[in-house]
Amino acid sequence: MITLFKKKQDCCGCTACVNICPEHAITMEPDEEGFLYPQVNTDLCIKCGICKNVCPLQNEYETPDNFSEPKVYAVKHKSDSVCNASSSGGMFTALSDEILSCGGVIYGVGFDDNMVVCHQRAENESQRNKFRGSKYVQSEMRQTFLEVKEDLELGNKVLFTGTPCQVAGLKNYLNQSGVDSTNLVTCDIVCYGTPSPLMFTEYIKFCEAKCGKKIINHVFRSKIKGWHVHKEINIFSDGQEDYKSFLSQLYKKIFFTNMVLRPSCYNCKFTRLRRPSDITIGDFWGLDKVMPEFNDNKGVSLVLINTAKGKRIFNKNSKGIMYRQSNKLDCLQPRLKEPTKPSPKRNMFWQDYRVNGFEYVVRKYFGYGVKGSLKRFILESLRKTGLLPVMKKVLGR
Repeated sequence: MITLFKKKQDCCGCTACVNICPEHAITMEPDEEGFLYPQVNTDLCIKCGICKNVCPLQNEYETPDNFSEPKVYAVKHKSDSVCNASSSGGMFTALSDEILSCGGVIYGVGFDDNMVVCHQRAENESQRNKFRGSKYVQSEMRQTFLEVKEDLELGNKVLFTGTPCQVAGLKNYLNQSGVDSTNLVTCDIVCYGTPSPLMFTEYIKFCEAKCGKKIINHVFRSKIKGWHVHKEINIFSDGQEDYKSFLSQLYKKIFFTNMVLRPSCYNCKFTRLRRPSDITIGDFWGLDKVMPEFNDNKGVSLVLINTAKGKRIFNKNSKGIMYRQSNKLDCLQPRLKEPTKPSPKRNMFWQDYRVNGFEYVVRKYFGYGVKGSLKRFILESLRKTGLLPVMKKVLGR
């Protein structure tokens, strides 16, 4: 039997191996943390090894079309409504508008009817708009690679957006399938790491149980308080929105502890400037240091143009965007230099979750409940009175 990987750090869950298998012997199955991993059916496997050859983690990804260095830009869409609906400066909308105007299709990440984050296909602006905004959950790929292949074989122009490992997996799959990718434009994100889908599902269920009503949408990065303030919003079936409660911000706290990221993210090979895509987008953090006049607190995209194909589509979008040229030193945020480091509490967190459940871990690790509320009240009171720095000094913190 083929052993696809020796340890979980060696699998990003991109599904390239599933789609390339000539015998359909591989399926994606969730582990105890909710991450999908390929499983081989020994009765069907013919040990051809194609699945290992297509893996973007076990093989060095090739970038023969890349510029020697990416061309770096700070970008924001000219439409305020587009910027407000986007996590950063609206560059994804500008890119996808160009593809849609040519009758092409967009592959991006949205919610399905069950609030599961997954890759989907869009043929128009309404469908595409569901992909706007960052989704801090690892997306289910499902049949996306096969659908992209079919679209390209039909001669359709395609924009695929995803994490760099998903882009690398797709390109390996298409290359080994012998598909002409001339009409494919790839766009990856500056990725912090992909959190557990199970943890997000547990969070949604927990909120619904506490609030007594169904959540129909969750906005991970709203700009209700501006671009620099990360406010998440729970949107309920009765039309109410919550961005003020501790509960509404709880998933963000879980994410930024680094306790629920996929194991491969802590050893990511894509956290560098040489990217597998035509275009890379993210937030242009640190903008105030290099071009403060360009920051209107509505969001600015960091854009890396990696290939000539990426440059052509960027130029076609120039009328709909405002941009300033930058350089690699100004844009070199942490996730373009090194992977996210795992929390030393990660193993204990998952052990506590398996034994005691979700409510236990959010009380223990994130201060949910009466004790946590009291602590936050005291800290906020000290902050308002100006005594917080004094107390920290007295306590030696």
